[in-house]
Amino acid sequence: MNIDIFKDKIRYLTNEEGKKTDVLIPLAIWENILQNLPVEIEEENDHKTQLIADLKQSLLHAREGKTYPLEKLWNDN
Repeated sequence: MNIDIFKDKIRYLTNEEGKKTDVLIPLAIWENILQNLPVEIEEENDHKTQLIADLKQSLLHAREGKTYPLEKLWNDN
């Protein structure tokens, strides 16, 4: 979504000092944002979940003594 085409439809609310405090956007734009947002969040969560699983597995291997010298790991790649 290119935000430039919506800039003239976005309105700002200000406080007594004239500082922007909130944003009003048309419902259609908001619904579009919501449709696209969960996919990005799910992908990010999947990556985090996999990273945590990998770290747990690594800790289990370390506890079992299944470790490798860094030189071996670097050379195997």
